[in-house]
Amino acid sequence: MASTSGSPASAATSSAGKRWLGGLKRLFTWVALAAMAVAVWKSWGFLAGAWSQVAVGNVVAAVALWSATHFVSPACTVLVLGRSKAIDYRSAWQVHALRLPAKYLPGGIWHMAGRVVDLRGLGHAPRSLVEFVLMENLVAAAFALGTGATLLLASGETRWRGLLAVVAVLGLLGLVLVPRLVKLVGRTESAFPADRYARLIAVTAGFWALAAAAFLLFVTGFGSDVMQANPAAKIGTYLFSWGAGFVAFFAPQGVGVFEFVSATMLGDKLDLARAVALMASFRVVVLAGDLSAWVIAIALSRGPGVR
Repeated sequence: MASTSGSPASAATSSAGKRWLGGLKRLFTWVALAAMAVAVWKSWGFLAGAWSQVAVGNVVAAVALWSATHFVSPACTVLVLGRSKAIDYRSAWQVHALRLPAKYLPGGIWHMAGRVVDLRGLGHAPRSLVEFVLMENLVAAAFALGTGATLLLASGETRWRGLLAVVAVLGLLGLVLVPRLVKLVGRTESAFPADRYARLIAVTAGFWALAAAAFLLFVTGFGSDVMQANPAAKIGTYLFSWGAGFVAFFAPQGVGVFEFVSATMLGDKLDLARAVALMASFRVVVLAGDLSAWVIAIALSRGPGVR
């Protein structure tokens, strides 16, 4: 007799699949980190020289803009969860910001996992939390890929025009289809309201505008001798590279994938190792922005926990 979906054999298969995927992620993470470490080591002289001459104001502004993204993201939480159970912005922001250190735990999922635990503690139903996780991630990915590919096409990128055109169409089409996909996968009782979804896309656009501006300021701070691409190409590259890292499920936080894709697109004046090393150093900006937002959250909270 064939096993049913709830049988021990089926459960064992699912468990084996999760272990295999987890092992693949760990392997890729270490390989990617090792490859980036080699790129940084080989390019250390270039990297040190570039950072010694970078426009400090650009870096500081980039950190501030990245930190500001953490004040936009909670609005997504309010919009998605608020349709079933009200949540105020301050609570959503505390949940988001106080959990930021979890981003740096191995696996790349712990910031989201910690937020889900906290939100469950605030009384939000499991089904609503599934919808929240799907909506936040799918809308972010579809917007980044669709907009990034479109900007790269508009900037005159010719090397991968066909691929970019396909990604642009799929990404923008994905934005239209996300509510239906989430209703199907999450088994929600009703479709996500159109007016609320429009506001969610607007908030997502605001988040990406800040994040992309941070990246633009960062790479521009090194001067045209290092990065010569026009602003549309730089912004498009950032969004497209982040999206590529997101869809690469085996790469936690897009580690390695983001650096390689962005280096390939923007590193015309550099060899690949130097371009990868420079793109990897953008994570210093991200770390500083995350840390500053977390410190602000700690300072404004009456205790170490979410209240």
